[in-house]
Amino acid sequence: MLPYKTGTVRVTSPFGMRTFDGVPDNHKGIDLVGTDKTVVAVMPGKVLFSRQILDKNNRTSEWGNYVCVQSDDGTLSYYCHLASRAVRAGDRVGVGDIIGREGSTGKSTGSHLHFEVRRPDGVSVDPTMALGIPNRIGSHDVLTDADNVCRKAGLEAQTKAYLDRYKYADDLWRKLWEAMQ
Repeated sequence: MLPYKTGTVRVTSPFGMRTFDGVPDNHKGIDLVGTDKTVVAVMPGKVLFSRQILDKNNRTSEWGNYVCVQSDDGTLSYYCHLASRAVRAGDRVGVGDIIGREGSTGKSTGSHLHFEVRRPDGVSVDPTMALGIPNRIGSHDVLTDADNVCRKAGLEAQTKAYLDRYKYADDLWRKLWEAMQ
């Protein structure tokens, strides 16, 4: 599941060591640019933070507008540099629910999403494991719920086409995909 509603997503800066402004640094997330700027949750949970820190003495101010979702197992997912936020602290979100819009707030060189995953103990982990993509620069198409169900269940294109004729196909695919998580 990629953190965008539709379209193509480009990885512009992978997780791990990188050089930024001539300084080696451990990049604790992954930077993504989407053709569709609608950012969605990749893990269900409770919105822990939905805010922008303006105090430059707080390193979190580098993230600009950001949202942090805590999954039931304690895993934290961060969506940073948002142009706008669509959720508030305390809201529950499911996979695919809109979090906000990609932007360039905080310390940013252009419109993108910094996506970060942390274990319950606060240690950052490679977010590509949650996204199902390689940890390298490149482009990826956002898969629909139907695509995900068909791929995971081994359904053929004929079955997908048949079910897509159903009046409430989008709801059916979404519920099937949620049940398969």
